[in-house]
Amino acid sequence: MISFLLFYSFLFGTNIPFKVGETLSYQASFSGLDAATGKLKVIEKEIVNDISTFHVRFTARTHGFADYLFPIHDVIDLWLDDKTLLPVKVIKNISEGNYKKTRETLLNQKAGYAIVNKDTILIEMGTHSPYSLFYYFRNEDLRIQDIKSFSTIDGKQVTSLEMQFNRGIQIKVPAGEFLCTEVTPVRFDQKKFKNDAKMAIWFTNDDARIPAQIWLKLKFGALVLKLKTVSN
Repeated sequence: MISFLLFYSFLFGTNIPFKVGETLSYQASFSGLDAATGKLKVIEKEIVNDISTFHVRFTARTHGFADYLFPIHDVIDLWLDDKTLLPVKVIKNISEGNYKKTRETLLNQKAGYAIVNKDTILIEMGTHSPYSLFYYFRNEDLRIQDIKSFSTIDGKQVTSLEMQFNRGIQIKVPAGEFLCTEVTPVRFDQKKFKNDAKMAIWFTNDDARIPAQIWLKLKFGALVLKLKTVSN
């Protein structure tokens, strides 16, 4: 029921505040080292399994000394339903130090299953990838949200989450100062995420709701991304 209401409310929400070509560039630090960059880009519109989607890409990579110390080159491609912003397809290419992993996930939201590297996983309608949240909440009025609940799938792991909202936070990033709403996913069972993974996203309190700052707990450390530029 929660997922249905989430989906239903989305259909009557605001216009999607981004378009093909939008590029958000980030200055990033990994475990305190300011030697990384990140990017969120809306690449193009594509048809995937007869669904019109936005193809978006998240990249994060280290540079300079950090690239020798602990190289990171993560690329996550997502295909999001252009009406609901629910993920239809996700391809993760993770390279963090000696850890390397490639995984493809196809989600059939209506039929209630996902195919992860040929394995079938049952999901509920409205299931997200953790990375699709960067775009999903851009189409939500965060000023009136209290608590929102749904599931995410990451690999073969499906996790029930409760989104917590912290409003009126002033942050300073290379792109400027912004009044933001912080969105943090918390597990229903209060257990730690796999590999103690966590996420927090600060969305600007304007109509664009740009993720001005992102905090990600990766497998071997924390990545903090701070908005540097916005281009279309």
